[in-house]
Amino acid sequence: MSFQMRNFRIAKITFVSLLVFLLPLQESINPLERHPTVTHNSISESNVPIQGQSFLNFTGTISPNSQVNATWFSEVTVSESYGTDLLENRSMGLLWQIDEHLGNSDGWLDSAESQEFSELVVSSRTWSDSSSGGCCSFDYNPMDVIGQMEIHVTPPETGLINRTHGNWSWTESVTISGASDGRTLRLIDIPRSGALIEEVPLLIQLPDDWEFRYSPMSEVISGNPGLFTVNRSQAPVAHDIRITITQNMPPIISAARTPYSSSTISLDKASAFSASCTDSPLDTPQIQWTVSKEGQEISTYHNSWFEVVPKEIGFSHGEVMSVNATCIDFHGESSHWNDNPTVDGVKPTWNGTIVVGNSTKSPLDPTNLSPILAPAGSTLRFEVNGSDDSSLPVLLELYSNISEGWRQSGISNQTFEFTANQGMGINGAYMGLHQRHLERNPTLINVALLVSDDAGNTAIGQWVVKVLDSNSPTVIPRLFSNGIEVEASDKIHENDELQLNLSHSFDDLDSIDNVTWSIWIDGNEIIWEVQNWSVSEAILIPSLTQGAHDIVVKATDSKENTREETVSITVQPKSGAHIRVVEATLSEDSKVGGTSILTVIVQNDGADPAFARVCLSNICGRWTEQPFASSLQTGSGQGIVEFQFEMENNSLEDLYLNWDSASAGTNGKIPIEVELDSEDANYTFYILVLVMIISSMYMFYSMTRADGPE
Repeated sequence: MSFQMRNFRIAKITFVSLLVFLLPLQESINPLERHPTVTHNSISESNVPIQGQSFLNFTGTISPNSQVNATWFSEVTVSESYGTDLLENRSMGLLWQIDEHLGNSDGWLDSAESQEFSELVVSSRTWSDSSSGGCCSFDYNPMDVIGQMEIHVTPPETGLINRTHGNWSWTESVTISGASDGRTLRLIDIPRSGALIEEVPLLIQLPDDWEFRYSPMSEVISGNPGLFTVNRSQAPVAHDIRITITQNMPPIISAARTPYSSSTISLDKASAFSASCTDSPLDTPQIQWTVSKEGQEISTYHNSWFEVVPKEIGFSHGEVMSVNATCIDFHGESSHWNDNPTVDGVKPTWNGTIVVGNSTKSPLDPTNLSPILAPAGSTLRFEVNGSDDSSLPVLLELYSNISEGWRQSGISNQTFEFTANQGMGINGAYMGLHQRHLERNPTLINVALLVSDDAGNTAIGQWVVKVLDSNSPTVIPRLFSNGIEVEASDKIHENDELQLNLSHSFDDLDSIDNVTWSIWIDGNEIIWEVQNWSVSEAILIPSLTQGAHDIVVKATDSKENTREETVSITVQPKSGAHIRVVEATLSEDSKVGGTSILTVIVQNDGADPAFARVCLSNICGRWTEQPFASSLQTGSGQGIVEFQFEMENNSLEDLYLNWDSASAGTNGKIPIEVELDSEDANYTFYILVLVMIISSMYMFYSMTRADGPE
């Protein structure tokens, strides 16, 4: 063979080996009756690099602190293109490895090279304990080999090493033995370190009375409790796969009957029975049901649940229906559940009374279709007594559409209460003005009494409660001052134009046109054109004096329900500054040609403060130091203004009071008329002269009488 040809074949073999090696590992699980294989993501089974299976069979009983025996068997078939870790350059493929490291590198696999590889495999697979051989450990310890281990290798066929579709294989079998510890639960640890033997499924068979209980790697375990497969190649981590086994125990059964009852079942209503069984995670216990009457089996069911109507399978009132559920596991162990309800075909009975508000008791008659009349706001009390021929308690339930989901319940004897109010269909403040002024129908409340016995048989009573109109109208008065609505912080002044608007008012049921109105101010009714008036029109309030006033609005609906609303207001002095001169006087020593002082008393009848001063022509005095205004507490505000000037003549012309109110935004001038009185100026002199004359005359008269004849 030429050197160029040999290099070409080696390159071809190397390329194929690399292609096969780089394909990711994937295991394919087949049913047990087919040959289990492990694949490295091949399209067809002929391209699967590794196929085969391992089998671990525990051959005897397992007891605490005793010897445990088992047999191990494994058969593995490997593609020739899949390299081995027993030789170097695994990526080149097995045939190249054998020819290169065990042969003469001539591109041809001969029988000697094949035989040498077989011996290498036998040497590597001859193990003395189960853990190192890739089998298992039992209760934390490896199991020892008993006797001679049998290994048979089928090496690759002789021929060119550039082929890719051949296989080689080996089988091994051995008897192993270990020891159990003193615990009840047993542990089997399956190694997962990446060895070739781990790439094939491991089938584990337990003794007849043992079962799989738990493994944290349960996702790679399938089968049934006594015979299951561990797919080690699917384990996500390189770590031992721990399996807990235990002696088989009967499954745990849990069952129930719906609707629930203590000891009875309805004759003509469906009842459902359901059960669930708990056992080994690999077990799916079977559930069997039987229904019997007086020891005779009537029907059977093979399901986790079934539904039955006793009347349809021949039962009558008073008979006992025996129901048995059996749960059977993989090993044939079973658990049972029994129920023996008495068939009840008779409805419960009841009687009751009703009290509306403070009225007397009336019997509850389920055949009476007339509405129960209840004034709005009244309390309805239903007193109900229930009984059943089974002597078991009965459930009493009262339902109503007062609100969503409204329900009250009790046992055997119960008093139910609720308040009858007009519902959502009546007028309310949340509506627009037009909507709230319409006529509405009274609320109808539906009431249903449901009396149920233990078996679910029911008796029903139904009534309609008509809620009568006993609510007075809702009065919403709105007060306007000079066309602006008065808020809580606003002030009302004397002479303001006041109007009352009632358009936001409403009655819960009556049209607003059927509501009568009256208005009282401080106990006196005011008169307005009621006949031609509508609630949308404002009502003019007569002028009010300063001080506190009460405006009372009375509204009465068609059922004579009356509501009063009081609007309390305080009328302040009229707004603005209203100035007048009360008095103006000159000082006593005033005279022409001299200095005079004019004193003016000025009054403000308005609520806005003002300042004032006196002016003579273009000469003005000082403004008052403090403003003055009218208030409810002090009355009209007054100020005193003094003005000193030179008096040129008896008549004072162009003398006036100048005032200004910044808050009112007004000011003005008020003429002042005052004259100097000459008699007043010489009044004291005349008095003195007169006194002197009178005194002189008196002295003269006295002297004359003294000089007369004795």
